Amino acid sequence: MKIEKLVRKEIYELPSYDAESVFPKKLDEKIIKLDLNENLAIPSDILKELLLNACQEADVRRYPPPHGAVAVQAISEFFGFDKSEVFVGNGSDQMLELIMKTFLREQTKVLVVEPTFPLYTYFTQLYGGEKVTVFLRPDFSLDVDAVLKESGEKPSLLFVCSPNNPTGNQFEENDVKKVVQEFNGLVVVDEAYVDFARYSVTDWIGEFDNLVVLRTFSKAFGLAGVRLGFAVSNQSVIKYIERVTPPFNVNIIAQRLVALALQNWNYFKQRIKYIVRERERLRNVLAETDGVVPFPSDANFILFRITREGLSSSTVRDKLRNRNVLVKDKGYAPLLENCIRVTVGTREMNDAFVSALKEVLEE
Repeated sequence: MKIEKLVRKEIYELPSYDAESVFPKKLDEKIIKLDLNENLAIPSDILKELLLNACQEADVRRYPPPHGAVAVQAISEFFGFDKSEVFVGNGSDQMLELIMKTFLREQTKVLVVEPTFPLYTYFTQLYGGEKVTVFLRPDFSLDVDAVLKESGEKPSLLFVCSPNNPTGNQFEENDVKKVVQEFNGLVVVDEAYVDFARYSVTDWIGEFDNLVVLRTFSKAFGLAGVRLGFAVSNQSVIKYIERVTPPFNVNIIAQRLVALALQNWNYFKQRIKYIVRERERLRNVLAETDGVVPFPSDANFILFRITREGLSSSTVRDKLRNRNVLVKDKGYAPLLENCIRVTVGTREMNDAFVSALKEVLEE
């Protein structure tokens, strides 16, 4: 028997999602890793201390509190939500999948505002949804009329990443509100990078019953390796998401670690301010560099376009990699010809990136 006959059609036709990264070839090789929007501006020793404290408090012989109860308690108290309005998962990636499992029927329309985070498309295809692409305007702003035009009569799902990955900009608050107000279906606003931005829409959940807001501890808190994200919505939405989730989906270490991280918010807030300052400094340096044009950012990364004749974004990416500097090529995405995304790191990492980039541009 060919195993392909047993595989779901959606999976058989689905390309693997490749979170491409590069690891040192030698133990002593120094890599300037600015490709996956990890927060490397937080000293690892600080996070190791919190991790050790979380481990000391945990009895790993026991199953963790179901549905991440320790983390839910900490998050609800910190942000001022009722516990019934918060759900935690194994990273925002799992939260996206759980939303699809809960609300996506076969051939349900899923509106994806491109260019954006590719997992929205991945999970739409995985669960048999009908992807409808709505493009941003050339200035990367949200085309509200185009989104609402595609909403249609049948309830749909809409994913809006704000600040948007990879463009970096946070959409105008009034535009997002109009979409939530008038869209015929569930609106998922992904705020993975909101701690570096101007506003959050989490306070809207009491006003709109069709809104889900996603947040993560991977970016502002530097806990990408722990994998904990959460959703904020009304009690009905959270209740149905809970029904499709196994009870022990978040391990006890992750639950206790995020509770400790929230207790130390003042420290993380200072590191966020550091990243924002570095982001603006780096953008100014790029703006003064011949051969590149950076775009404004409300996130912990910057998108910039290669304008030097004869150079493509993929070529620049490869040349930087040869110098042990890792960035993300986004030139294949719509509206992003010859564009590269670079994570904002420490000042030393950012300066090393700029130095390598200038060498590549001047070759």
